[in-house]
Amino acid sequence: MGAVTAEQQKLVLNAFAMVLENNLVTGDAVTWNEYDGEMDDRNGLQVLEQIAPRYRITRTENGVKDLSGGTDGTVFGSELFEVTGTFNANMGWGDFVAIKTIGDARKSKALLGAAVSLAEQIDAYILQISTLASGDWTGTPGNNVSDYIDAVAGYTRLKENGVGDDSLSYIMNYFDKQLLGDQVVNLPNETGAGVYRKGYTGEINGIRTMFTNQLPVLTTGTRAQSTGAVNGAAQNVNYADVAKAGTVNGRHMTQSLTVDTFTGAATIKQGEVFTLPGVYAYDNRKQALVQPVRLQQFTVVADATMTAGAGTIIIWPAIIVPGSGAGDNVAINTAHATVSAAPADDALISFVGAASTSLAPRLILQKDAIVVNTVPLILPASDTSSRRRLRGIPLTVRMWQHSDFFTGAHGVRFDVAINANIRERYRLSRFNGA
Repeated sequence: MGAVTAEQQKLVLNAFAMVLENNLVTGDAVTWNEYDGEMDDRNGLQVLEQIAPRYRITRTENGVKDLSGGTDGTVFGSELFEVTGTFNANMGWGDFVAIKTIGDARKSKALLGAAVSLAEQIDAYILQISTLASGDWTGTPGNNVSDYIDAVAGYTRLKENGVGDDSLSYIMNYFDKQLLGDQVVNLPNETGAGVYRKGYTGEINGIRTMFTNQLPVLTTGTRAQSTGAVNGAAQNVNYADVAKAGTVNGRHMTQSLTVDTFTGAATIKQGEVFTLPGVYAYDNRKQALVQPVRLQQFTVVADATMTAGAGTIIIWPAIIVPGSGAGDNVAINTAHATVSAAPADDALISFVGAASTSLAPRLILQKDAIVVNTVPLILPASDTSSRRRLRGIPLTVRMWQHSDFFTGAHGVRFDVAINANIRERYRLSRFNGA
């Protein structure tokens, strides 16, 4: 096939990076962060990010609050972020060496196909993590979004959580776009038709809106709808015990909930959502129930299988009751409260969606809810390789050419190291049609 020049290598990598970036529709929907250093096949990267504390605020008439008994305690939370996974695209040597000019690169079906396919898979991965992270879910699971009010219900839930209006995004599928029709205010036409996948194409309620086929499908577990209960009262926790990643179940504000009365080896899938009777959503900013009053929704953050109908499930948010605990925990729990009360023993679990059913939630999120962490992959000591950082997204692509002395096979691979990490789940909400 002939030799490949250094200039040829550079233009191929530049073209691949350009197409990849222009086809990542989640590029501006989430936060991206590239760390210094390098990642090889034996190491990963773990980073702890600090979460600011909240405080109980009180009002005192005719004077100031008496602090002779001491000040309120402070608990800093943390979230653990990782970069441990990679995505790969590759092509044969003949497809690679045929690209000799920038014009060849733009016309190469192999190069375009590899870059677009990589972008699609990265989008699907990010949206899988993002959509199933939220505990909030409005509408009827499985229903298409056909009216303005269906989408705005998700926005309302974010506002109830205290989320601001900046950097919000709706993400729906194309059938929703068909049903919504002229309720979507179109944005100006994008350039590059035929090379770029469309990202944001309109607005609803002034919020930029994306339509994509990459939204995930959640297939619920085998648990029956009429079984499953809380096994033991007073399963609420102190915020101080669940604030730091790595201390309880490895994630900020998650806890284990002991359950029983399921049928046999029933399964519950990560991303499932449920409510508990008498456990209402609590607004710790005004220290009162969320209005209008509604049950708090919880999401399951890891797959679970029951043993003889009993077991534990890891949930978010943790069950934190205002005024609970002792000492400093009383004020700390009030400042970080998530619910009105702990569930009673034998409280029946009410899941969103029927068992063993495929559900397709839509998503509204604030950009800071998800952080996509990346790190450059190490350049190999053998063969020919190079790296290119995308212009608008902090993501570095490594291109590696390899020839096998024994078989005579030649190939080219493109790799990126990337992990989508959940930063703040309350900044996401799932929604479906009413």
